[in-house]
Amino acid sequence: MGKQAMLFLIICCIFISCNEYTPKPVGYLRIDREESGVVRFEHAVFSFRYPANARIEEVKKNDECGFWFNITYPAYDAILYCTYLPVDKNTLSGALEDSYQLAYSQALKANGIQQSLFTDSLRHTSGIIYDIKGSVASPVQFYLTDNASNFLRGSLYFNQQVNSDSIAPVVGFLREDIVAIMESLEWKNTKAAR
Repeated sequence: MGKQAMLFLIICCIFISCNEYTPKPVGYLRIDREESGVVRFEHAVFSFRYPANARIEEVKKNDECGFWFNITYPAYDAILYCTYLPVDKNTLSGALEDSYQLAYSQALKANGIQQSLFTDSLRHTSGIIYDIKGSVASPVQFYLTDNASNFLRGSLYFNQQVNSDSIAPVVGFLREDIVAIMESLEWKNTKAAR
């Protein structure tokens, strides 16, 4: 094969290869975590640490029936709905059952539900964090109790319908915040045996 034929073949290959179209895969915007520091929330019965870029909004306070509050994350358009209930040995089992039922009420849409046990013997606290996979309304839920007189439960929700793949990084950030709340929670009135 001559030099001219080889050159013609190379030029044809270049033009033919430039006309091919390869579709790009679907992608999502990169979401970075907002670092803001940590502050402490003080209530008459408990306290915990939470991120400074979140806000706590009191919803309802009734010392005999409980305390309802929200931890809002404006940067992520998300809310952690929290409920504190005073309990005793007769009402604790009902609170635990309600928490379980609320987490598993999403089982039809969930791809899976993983429970992780949490125990802090120094602070007399135990609980469960539920990681709910798939396109569900609340991807993370948790509860904490001293198994004697206190019960705190929370559910993470976003303010719009979202694709679970696109918000996976945000769910990861907020799950870390929930774990930090669980690890820093201190009861002020626990009747648990010391």
